[in-house]
Amino acid sequence: MTAVARMTGSELKSTVILALIFACRLLGLFMVLPVLALYVSRIPAATPSLIGLAAGIYGFTQALLQLPFGLLSDYFGRKPIILIGLGIFAIGSLIAAYSDSMTGLIIGRAIQGAGAIGSPILALAADTTRDSVRTRVMACIGISIGATFVLAILLGPVLDGYFGLAGIFKITAFLAMLGMLLLLLIKAEPLEKPTALKIQIRHLLQHHDLWRLNVNIFILHAVLMATFLILPAKIEYITGLTSLHVWHFYLPVLGASLCLIAPFLRHAERLAWQQKGLQFAMIGLGMAIFLLINTMHLSIFIIAAILFFTAFNYLEASFPALVSRIASQRGKGAALGVYSFSQFLGLFSGGALGGCLQQWKGSWGIGIGCLLLTAVGWVTIRRLDYLKNSVNSRSKQWQEA
Repeated sequence: MTAVARMTGSELKSTVILALIFACRLLGLFMVLPVLALYVSRIPAATPSLIGLAAGIYGFTQALLQLPFGLLSDYFGRKPIILIGLGIFAIGSLIAAYSDSMTGLIIGRAIQGAGAIGSPILALAADTTRDSVRTRVMACIGISIGATFVLAILLGPVLDGYFGLAGIFKITAFLAMLGMLLLLLIKAEPLEKPTALKIQIRHLLQHHDLWRLNVNIFILHAVLMATFLILPAKIEYITGLTSLHVWHFYLPVLGASLCLIAPFLRHAERLAWQQKGLQFAMIGLGMAIFLLINTMHLSIFIIAAILFFTAFNYLEASFPALVSRIASQRGKGAALGVYSFSQFLGLFSGGALGGCLQQWKGSWGIGIGCLLLTAVGWVTIRRLDYLKNSVNSRSKQWQEA
């Protein structure tokens, strides 16, 4: 039996630091999700569609600039590009913090998103680790995203109660500057000459599994953003909790979801098991959204919330690990750039289209839209050739044995 490669001290250090930088940036994005929808009656001229646009515009500018930032990092180095992106993110946070109108809020969120450093961070993680531990590195970063989401959902309502929306954006600017300091602790080797752009694009266009994963990360973040346009208000309505005390709901729900996800992640390296796990997680996500929107019973609502967060965090941790496995060694930067593009395009689309559906059709419209998207995700996961071929190969080995 082949021994499992262990991460070296330098690999562990770079993984932890990059996960923290990712967390510092995404914490500001996620902290506004539980509270932004509550400001539809507090900001002058705000409407559900404009609130949805403010929530999702971050993802639109992130999506547009992920691939350019990734390509620039191939030529000028990962660290300089990440530092520039964090600086842009901090500026956008301060603009949103000091704005008293929907226009200023939307502009600030758009500039926040222009610091599109997701793909350079993932590329730097690939640069500073060996291929034999790469899957675990990407899974660790993916799990940090899920953990950041959990922490942000807990902190957002509490910070809003004490400091308001402007205070959350100021804290976000501070976290961006903290990320810049953390980045200085990583020692990055000089980059080799990057693969020709034409070759990278050809690889991306011809690899069907990468496109299937891009579709799924788009769906995952679209339904996340759309669901949180209605979830905060419904939590307050069903539980009777104010925004200052709504963490009494989130803490046990998110804690239970983390306990449930642990055994699933323990088996994430087993591809035969993961094929079924991803399908069940996408089905569970759709069922949870349907129940969250339609039920008025507290017990069912709590169960649905636990299922929602368990499915989301499992999928969030699994997809980038699969991309890092499937992409060719010299094409990982471009592949991760398109993956991040799809992720943040999903955030924008979920916010913008979800806001329109809510304004036109109410919560029922968001529910139907999310169910359709999760159905598409389930179909594309079933068609992942990488997982199917791995399962077929393992079955053939057992039969020959």
